[in-house]
Amino acid sequence: MHPLEKKVKKSIIRHDLVGRGELVLVGVSAGPDSLALLHALHALAEPLGFSLLAVYVDHGLRPAETEAERQLVMAVGERLAIPWRCGRVATREYARRRGLSLEHAARDLRYAFFSEVATATGARRIAVAHTADDQAEELLLRLLRGTARGGLSGMAPLARGRIIRPLLAVGKAEVLTYLEQRGISYAEDSSNRDLRFVRNRVRLELLPWLERRFNPNLRETLCRTALVLQEEEELLDSLAAGIYRQAQPQPASGAAAPLVNGAPVEVALALEVFNSQPRALRRRLLEKALLALALQPAGRQIEQLLRGAAKGGQGVIAHLAAGVVVSKDSRWLLFAREAPRPRRRRPGRR
Repeated sequence: MHPLEKKVKKSIIRHDLVGRGELVLVGVSAGPDSLALLHALHALAEPLGFSLLAVYVDHGLRPAETEAERQLVMAVGERLAIPWRCGRVATREYARRRGLSLEHAARDLRYAFFSEVATATGARRIAVAHTADDQAEELLLRLLRGTARGGLSGMAPLARGRIIRPLLAVGKAEVLTYLEQRGISYAEDSSNRDLRFVRNRVRLELLPWLERRFNPNLRETLCRTALVLQEEEELLDSLAAGIYRQAQPQPASGAAAPLVNGAPVEVALALEVFNSQPRALRRRLLEKALLALALQPAGRQIEQLLRGAAKGGQGVIAHLAAGVVVSKDSRWLLFAREAPRPRRRRPGRR
């Protein structure tokens, strides 16, 4: 077994990424990383007892290259006897409509298509080809944009209960060596050298400069840091989950749900439990409450709620997105969702 395949096997077993009898959807772009992932998983599929489905997504951004990539994925799938699917998404239109960068829009649409195919085929896992180099780049990007401790833990081997990253401990140089030694052809994506994309500037300019000037082993250092923080994140999240359950009220038989501004409370946290926790855990409790309400926790919102919970008095302390209103009484921090108000018609309109 090749050393890269041994690393992938170790990652699968260590992080419980794939179970026996499961179907794994593999996102394949025809680039070196994804083709290395597909071949490594193919080598491991029989001994570990899983099956594969290769999926290629045309983002509509490089029409001169995508047909050759699609043909390559099809040829690899046929040679390895792996079924494959191909999809096309309208990235530019989606980005324009949502006000997103092309990179962000392409990622959203790609994962949405993967999820759609996985649901239709019964694939429990979606494998993507992020490497250790991608992890280092991601950490630098998050530092540049600003992030909390969770962001600095980088990408996880298993995310959202479905996305797996078996190559996360494998460097780019190892990928290229594997492809050369196995005689595997791949395509070069011209957009990977387009410096209009921030990620490419980090990969091609910032990381090499930092390695030359400060630390030649920076990628390994960043990946080790991410691994340590991931383990600490798991511990803190486990602690927060237990306290979150402790802070929630036990439903009384036949009791009506309390109201805030006429809206029923959806989440309640006992202030006695909440305020007795260290600030780091209080922040996590609020994040869990917002996620339970299908809201994305934002730093400024969390700080506003922390201040409001610590102050004396009672009443509303914040109005959040989707009509969520947060208030407190003498014992509870209460999260409710107000009904949307009907729009007033402007004079002269019918």
